[in-house]
Amino acid sequence: MNDTVIGLLFILAGIAYGSLAFDGIYDATLGWLVKNEWLKPPAPTKQGKSFFGRKPTIILYSLSLIAIGFYILIKLD
Repeated sequence: MNDTVIGLLFILAGIAYGSLAFDGIYDATLGWLVKNEWLKPPAPTKQGKSFFGRKPTIILYSLSLIAIGFYILIKLD
């Protein structure tokens, strides 16, 4: 596969994953799957919430995917 296509796929995956930070999109996609019992949410742990929370973690991971995509697009051949 061409490096350009791979880079664009990473960028599109980052944008799609980053859209889950919005509650409306999350409820329409993953929230719908949980509500209809297609997915089970993880069991709550005794250590409490994660350090960042759901939205900042999603944004961090999506920006990482987008950065990897841009790196693949502009890397030296």
